[in-house]
Amino acid sequence: MTPDLTQLRQHTIENILARQDAHFRWGYDEKQARQRPDMLYYAPNFRSTLWTLVLLADLQAPVGDERIQAALRLVSDHFYDPTHGIARLPGMSHFPIPCLNGNLLYLQNYFGPTHPAFIETSLAFFSTYQRFDDGDFRTPAVYPYCSNSSCYGAHSCYWGVIKLLKGLSFLPHSARSADVQSLIANCIEFILRHEVCFRSHQPDRLLHPDLGLLTFPHFYKSDYLEILWLLTREGVRDPRMQRALDMLRTRQTLEGDWPLEKTQNTIVPIGQLQQANGFISERAREVLAGLP
Repeated sequence: MTPDLTQLRQHTIENILARQDAHFRWGYDEKQARQRPDMLYYAPNFRSTLWTLVLLADLQAPVGDERIQAALRLVSDHFYDPTHGIARLPGMSHFPIPCLNGNLLYLQNYFGPTHPAFIETSLAFFSTYQRFDDGDFRTPAVYPYCSNSSCYGAHSCYWGVIKLLKGLSFLPHSARSADVQSLIANCIEFILRHEVCFRSHQPDRLLHPDLGLLTFPHFYKSDYLEILWLLTREGVRDPRMQRALDMLRTRQTLEGDWPLEKTQNTIVPIGQLQQANGFISERAREVLAGLP
């Protein structure tokens, strides 16, 4: 059985916050920052400030902690580009990036908005431009896709759609315009077209091997459990979720828990590989409890 989750969560959050430096950063490497200033707060994977904030949100860290708020202001100010109204990395090779913007929307909506302008303008941008292609798109060189075939190739980046939905799912219902509701509906339908984690044109195969491995937290890649969790948060009950739900049930141990099947380079350990994991098990129980 997994240990007491309340104590484990509190201990893990305190351990993370204790590793924050005096400038509210995590994983800061001065040499790397000089050599690659374009990747400030983004690298190293997945120990830097941006990713550690995602980890804290996935851990359900307290929303009012000033150390977290200061770090969120830091990364939001750094990544926000007011010219385009969205978050971006320097250069246009990966513009626009739905996973980066989805993660920042998630952080802003979970911890409380430190950057309201980003929320408003990014919602408008992705409501207008986000694509949901399934093998039939040719990426144009012109704005806004700017030859970015990684995010907007023949098949729209699945990770990007999921991260975008994650950010949107934490937006209060009272703040969801008709355009945002339509964007959420398009994200959900795109996911259901792939039966959560399978290829639409080869339905016996996973879209990506990582989608089939239970992990925690979820940075820019997801697993089928996070996707099921987001769908159930949005009240989705659809037969196209069934295969992923069946897979989730088969991964439950005799003791009633779920194991960590893939580890990540987090700032603190989140569990042992192939051992029962409290955070994964909590999320799995939420999904199954939310079914009729």
